[in-house]
Amino acid sequence: MFKDLREFLDFLDRQKDLITIKNCEISDVPAAVRKVSDTQGPAILFKDIKGYDIPVAGGIFATRDRAFSSLKTSEGQHLEKISEAVRDPIPPKLVESGSCQEFDLTGNKVDFTKIPIPTHSEKDAGPYITAGLQITKDPETGTRNAAIYRMQVKGKNRLSIEFQPFADIATQLAKAEKTNKPLEIAIAVGLDPVIYIASQMKVPYGVDILGIAGRLRGEAVEVVKCKTVDLEVPANSEFVIEGKVLPNTREPEGPFGDFTGYYGDMSPQPVIEAKAITHRENPIYQTMLSGMPRTENHVLVEIGLEATMYDELKRTFPDMKATHVICPGQSIGIVSLKQRYKGQARRLILEALGRISRLKYLITVDEDIDVFNTDQVLWAIATRAQPAEDFIIVSNVSGGPLDPSVPEKGITSIMGIDATKPFGVQFPGAVKVPKSSMKLTSA
Repeated sequence: MFKDLREFLDFLDRQKDLITIKNCEISDVPAAVRKVSDTQGPAILFKDIKGYDIPVAGGIFATRDRAFSSLKTSEGQHLEKISEAVRDPIPPKLVESGSCQEFDLTGNKVDFTKIPIPTHSEKDAGPYITAGLQITKDPETGTRNAAIYRMQVKGKNRLSIEFQPFADIATQLAKAEKTNKPLEIAIAVGLDPVIYIASQMKVPYGVDILGIAGRLRGEAVEVVKCKTVDLEVPANSEFVIEGKVLPNTREPEGPFGDFTGYYGDMSPQPVIEAKAITHRENPIYQTMLSGMPRTENHVLVEIGLEATMYDELKRTFPDMKATHVICPGQSIGIVSLKQRYKGQARRLILEALGRISRLKYLITVDEDIDVFNTDQVLWAIATRAQPAEDFIIVSNVSGGPLDPSVPEKGITSIMGIDATKPFGVQFPGAVKVPKSSMKLTSA
């Protein structure tokens, strides 16, 4: 596996899946990453950015194949690999020192304006840190949480952080605020890509994401104690921001071009006050693009959510074959299974929509359908489902507030489509062309 971002960039360079852009403006970063996202192009390393002496890596997760190469796996095979990591994590290993602390800045030296943090979309409120893994601990139990939330740069040492009320960090902050104490936080930027993938798993509260990453890597993630807060961070991070989420403090955050493809409204959000920034020698800043599908944000969400679905549902439905998620602004889940009894597909739909909160749509198909082939899935819907009988709609359920189509913020509708063949009923056979040993050659 890759121990850090640099090893993965070296690998991509050898695979001719990385390009270097020199002598550019900071505004060129999101524009270039947008292009490679739209064209399934290579990752990018930006150097000699005007006004900065720090290079920027972008587009790392612009394609699913690149994400799978970091996992040393392939489409479909990744489901069982990630599920196994959830079931059997390898706890992080504490080490005495790490390259992430080769240089440290404290006090007045903490200055986000010195870091090439892009403004990603035209109407964004300002620069946003989008590839920061926020690490916090439950003030009562010490349970670690690691996840990615967007952060707006509010000043030299201040960030606002946006997360939903149901996020684990929201639980931890609420506990800290009860006693009017800050919540310590460490933000790691520029990581082994496997850690980013693991961070997108939706797991029960208290399950350590770094342990899942350890199993995916095949060895424990090395962590080091922070300088100014009681937290541990991946030792090979490019940057680490140490600070505290201020208690009972909210400031306007946004707008920001989010994964829905629309700008979210400005809203009051918690504030982080940075106490220190540590980094490697000659650090590389990593950014991720969000906005109109598909971007790095969508790819990470898709892989994490479909692996979560697979792990959650496989225990109850062993006949399930594969899961896939498409996230064109909201999540559409697809599940294939070998039917054993009447109504099984519908039962799976209800289970999935009930368990996986981020799903807006769930489609079930037979085992002969490749869930990763959109044409086959649409064919199954068009020819095996009847809208009057096979579309299941549930209204007035809680949902994320970022969906612009909802009639009331936080309240949505969800839908299941049973696109499996009717169980136990004679159904036409799919058209197949006979096999041939003929070799095709040009005339």
